[in-house]
Amino acid sequence: MQLTLRTLAPALVVVTLALAGCKTAPTKTDAVATTPSQQSTTPATAATVDFYLAHKQPGAGLREISLPDGKLYMQEVPVLTRADLTDAAALVDRQGQNFVGLRFSEAGARKLNDISSKNVGNMLALVIDRELVAAPLIGEPLNRGVLAFGVPSAQAASEIAAKIRGDAAVPPAPTGGAAPAAKP
Repeated sequence: MQLTLRTLAPALVVVTLALAGCKTAPTKTDAVATTPSQQSTTPATAATVDFYLAHKQPGAGLREISLPDGKLYMQEVPVLTRADLTDAAALVDRQGQNFVGLRFSEAGARKLNDISSKNVGNMLALVIDRELVAAPLIGEPLNRGVLAFGVPSAQAASEIAAKIRGDAAVPPAPTGGAAPAAKP
């Protein structure tokens, strides 16, 4: 499997959640291209969504992924897939931090609990269409059937959640011009 990495900011954003610490790769939302497969709302043509166990150290059967601030070593076979999910939603907390929240099916929740219980300290890498989107650190067993990870903007959260659900492509937010807005 050929794996590409989204364009990342110089450092990964670290967000601590009640369920687990999350290490997230920010996305560059203005570079997302719409393909015919993303325009359909049927899961049969939706983006491929897989979850892989990932480690901080190299090991047998692990694929090396280079990140701007280091390396990640990911297993070759997914441990969870889109079939294990029931919903994905863009969320925002009281402090204004944006997240993508994932809800797993009953069977998916059992798998998530089993995998996370055996892999505390490792990461659960989310890969959409062969692009690494996030690699939340497993801080404790995830026994509630949900997972959330931080993203840099509401637009990124909406686009990622829509891809995971298999919704039609989310149009980019208007910026008032061709140039990206300056950061404050």
